[in-house]
Amino acid sequence: MAAAGTAKLLSRPQQFPQCAPNRISLNPRPHSLSFSRRRPSLAKPLRLRAALSEPTTAVSSTPPPSAAFRHCFTRGEDGYLYCEGLKVEDVMESMEERRPFYLYSKAQITRNFEAYEKALAGLPSPIVGYAIKANNNFKVLQHLRSLGSGAVLVSGNELRLALRAGFDPKKCIFNGNGKLLADLVLAAKEGVFVNIDSEFDLENIVNAARIAGKKVSVLLRINPDVDPQVHPYVATGNKNSKFGIRNEKLQWFLDAVKAHPNELKLVGAHCHLGSTITKVDIFKDAAALMVNFIDQIRDQGFEIDYLNIGGGLGIDYYHTGAVLPTPMDLIDTVRELVVSRDLTLIIEPGRGHFMGVDEMPQE
Repeated sequence: MAAAGTAKLLSRPQQFPQCAPNRISLNPRPHSLSFSRRRPSLAKPLRLRAALSEPTTAVSSTPPPSAAFRHCFTRGEDGYLYCEGLKVEDVMESMEERRPFYLYSKAQITRNFEAYEKALAGLPSPIVGYAIKANNNFKVLQHLRSLGSGAVLVSGNELRLALRAGFDPKKCIFNGNGKLLADLVLAAKEGVFVNIDSEFDLENIVNAARIAGKKVSVLLRINPDVDPQVHPYVATGNKNSKFGIRNEKLQWFLDAVKAHPNELKLVGAHCHLGSTITKVDIFKDAAALMVNFIDQIRDQGFEIDYLNIGGGLGIDYYHTGAVLPTPMDLIDTVRELVVSRDLTLIIEPGRGHFMGVDEMPQE
């Protein structure tokens, strides 16, 4: 694939010791964004550059269905590394400072997103909510938003970043078991979906609704108690998970929502099983339990429109060529259940959008 242009931008590093707040500055050049962090031990800000490979001619972003996944970073016959046909060495030469930087394939991000769109075709108004915690690079967020993606948020700063990037609040879901009151007030004012994750979370959401003067559309995060068959540290849908509510406490939460008709509108149910999941039948097992919970909730007069099955689909972490489930495989396991209850499906991919997308070249 021919690729002639790059957009320079700066991406925050993933891990740093405790440091002062970020300083964010927009460069006057198009497609440019910079982040710097101040650290007492450094004489000047530490910067990480990034670039986005972008084709200049119209090309099909979706490979043929029978084509195997091809990494967008390849080694040319001349021994140099290429991204979408663009020589990485040339990108390095074009940078103002030849320091380590992140290089992303815009075309591959598009292909990965479109794989979910294609899988969801035929379902009524589905929402692909990108989990911002996977990669919060601002230009990447803007690109995903332009493709029609929603956003999944786990902090107030991610909520602000999503709003700044232009995501539709009606496609944003605020998750997490430690949401702050101030952040919930902002979510209520903007009209994003909020997941109820615990008793004190519900109380905070009610208070935020009163402060904002807005009724909040909420989903109940229910633990279906399905074993995702992954490492226990990333299994989040089990009965004893610190996230979500135990299914046997469902009635307590329904009664609490009923007690606050002016603050809460229950619109859906949500579960998240874990990360690095490689067996899609697990999603089907969870969805079968979730639609039964939705039947029970509807029987009590609630108008439930949404089923959020979370994310967590595994990727080929070690580049071994492993054959893993695709977004189509995942959606096909729950499609019939979603249609049978006339539900809108929400899916929350994160790292899957960045499979084979980025590298960190350095001198």
